[in-house]
Amino acid sequence: MSGNRADRPCTVAVVHATPASVAPTRSALAEGFPEASVWNLLDDRLMSDAEEAGGVTPDLSDRMLSLIDYAVRGGADAVLLSCSLYGSVLEQARRRYDLPMLSSDDALFAEVARRRFGSVLLLGPLAPAVRDSVNRLERVLSGAQDGERTKVIGRTATGAAEAAAHDDLGALEQSLTAAATPYLKDVDAVVLGMFSLAPAHAGLEQALGLPVLSAPPLAARALRESAGAGRAHTSFIPSVPGSIPDSSAVEAS
Repeated sequence: MSGNRADRPCTVAVVHATPASVAPTRSALAEGFPEASVWNLLDDRLMSDAEEAGGVTPDLSDRMLSLIDYAVRGGADAVLLSCSLYGSVLEQARRRYDLPMLSSDDALFAEVARRRFGSVLLLGPLAPAVRDSVNRLERVLSGAQDGERTKVIGRTATGAAEAAAHDDLGALEQSLTAAATPYLKDVDAVVLGMFSLAPAHAGLEQALGLPVLSAPPLAARALRESAGAGRAHTSFIPSVPGSIPDSSAVEAS
């Protein structure tokens, strides 16, 4: 790309593993980082292939990394992954490129740690993604909190993936509500672990009567802070210690 980067809008490349995350990401960036130029890159089999494999395999990691490479070579000023399951791939990308890179739940997990809930329920549409998100959130909390640590319960919301894929908000809210209801007396907040669940945020919060934290708005604000201010090309690291551990890896079983 030609021209001075400071003279043009910040180009945020968003890498998607499912089409269901595109609209929530676009909405969140429009509100939280409206001056950004958004570039969506999609491999619509990355999520289904990971579900079939039971997690992210080396070949799937390479596919995600190739999309990040493509974005950087194409002139992106910042990269956002909208799929939590592929967050560990960013560690490889950060070693290659010196520009802001954010996984879908970096800012979300930092917010959970900041608010110091006694316990949270993390919901996701697919079992491999839920396992990975719980493991990574627990690592963030272990590095960020002294004394009593937030307890994390992870549950898969049956039918949520299908509802999100078909843009069926009613079914999505029903799926998440059903998954959360048995834990209402045991947790202080609900965490939506994937961008594709974000449309159900308001309805779920109203149905449950608990705080519900959703990733896209937090990610948008974090990107604006790290990529928009000064256009400095340094990797975004959340302010919570230990939030992106080098040892983070996706379970493949």
